[in-house]
Amino acid sequence: MARLSDALGRKTVVVSSFTIFLAASMGCAASANLDQLIGFRAAQGVGGAGLYAMAMVTYPELSPPSRVVLVTSALGVIVALAGVCGPVIGGLLTTYVGWRYVFWINGPCAFVPGVLLLLFWPKDYQLFVKIDMRRLDYLGAVLVLAATILPVFIINQAAIRDYAWRSAPTISVLVISGLCWIGLVLWQRQLARDPRLRLIRPQLPFHILTSRVMLAAIFDTFLSGFVLLLAIINIPLRSQIVNLYGPVKAGALLLPMMGGGAAGCAIGGGLSLRRNNAFPVLLAASAILTISCGVLSRLPDAPKPPAWQWGLEAVLGVGLGLKISSTTFLAVLQSDFEDHAISQGIIAQMRVFGGSLGVSISIIVLITKIQEGLQGSLTPDQLASFYRSPLALFQFGPKQQLLARQAFIDAFRLDMYICVGVSAASLLVALFTYQRHPPSVQSKLEDLEKELARGAALTEASQTAEV
Repeated sequence: MARLSDALGRKTVVVSSFTIFLAASMGCAASANLDQLIGFRAAQGVGGAGLYAMAMVTYPELSPPSRVVLVTSALGVIVALAGVCGPVIGGLLTTYVGWRYVFWINGPCAFVPGVLLLLFWPKDYQLFVKIDMRRLDYLGAVLVLAATILPVFIINQAAIRDYAWRSAPTISVLVISGLCWIGLVLWQRQLARDPRLRLIRPQLPFHILTSRVMLAAIFDTFLSGFVLLLAIINIPLRSQIVNLYGPVKAGALLLPMMGGGAAGCAIGGGLSLRRNNAFPVLLAASAILTISCGVLSRLPDAPKPPAWQWGLEAVLGVGLGLKISSTTFLAVLQSDFEDHAISQGIIAQMRVFGGSLGVSISIIVLITKIQEGLQGSLTPDQLASFYRSPLALFQFGPKQQLLARQAFIDAFRLDMYICVGVSAASLLVALFTYQRHPPSVQSKLEDLEKELARGAALTEASQTAEV
């Protein structure tokens, strides 16, 4: 979506994403069967991905240069709040009015901002020369999609036992995904080196792939996204199964994490308001995540969660917020203006990619623990229903429920151990963002001022041509 907006324009892509998201949400709400719901959910994901990526692109461009750091922090706050508010609001709607309202509510949430965008989008907003559609990197786009979607899809399918891990479909899809990653790198290198292909705008510019700092920021985003979504999904799920909380009360457990995430984003932006402090902030955030996940792995088995869990979730949220704001800010400082859109798109995509794999891994862990703990106690039909939804355990007998509860306690503990390893890995990755003389905020602001002046000249020239 980010690269497509270079050709079609930011407004066209944003409004189109709103339209797709709105239409697909209404389709989900009106679905008559599971197949329809899955299809509309896929379309909703396309629209939502466009909105997510384009927000990262347009807001820094629309803001005055002197406010770029503040806007970047605000974006991080919004991402953190949205990620945690979703389960809370979803739990409320599902409990009190029905699951369809989870999608109906997207009507006003998408329609009102979409209309406001149409009415108030700045007419003088053109900071770049639109490129021809023929210059887009279609092969690169296909390779990126295949490389990120295929592994998530097949790991999920294998986790719920639709395919065996050693089956031909599983192995084939994983191999194809790996080949797509290799092909993507080779193709981007070819675009950078072949003069005959110089007019094509690469989907993943090779100079970004060879930039130590940008590559570290991309991997760091992937790893923090892994922890983010795994925590958002598993903390309320654990409270439902282990603490016997309802959906609303379970979702409320994420509120401290939401507040901590917002605070972390604000703090991360504030620390880099005058000086580029992304490197030490990322190191501190990695340490916070490592310690928080380690302590969360020691949650007691008691029916009532301890009071310190709330505070610990807030600390975890601070670490995630610091990560979100700092990697977004780092991408702004490290990329040239012409690559601003694609660099922000990459950061957004890798956060979701990492989170998707995190959720998939947690499903694998849970199912493995269930098989170990309830071997021979569940029928094939009961296992199949549990693979689809862990909450199916409440349909089991009392003894089976106790065994399943213990299996989930063990699975959550292992999930947190995995998050400790992932967070420690992010600490090592963050070390590669070190620069003896990092680009200053002031120099970037001066570059933005020049681009604004150039954009004003482009707008004036286009208006003159129309006359």
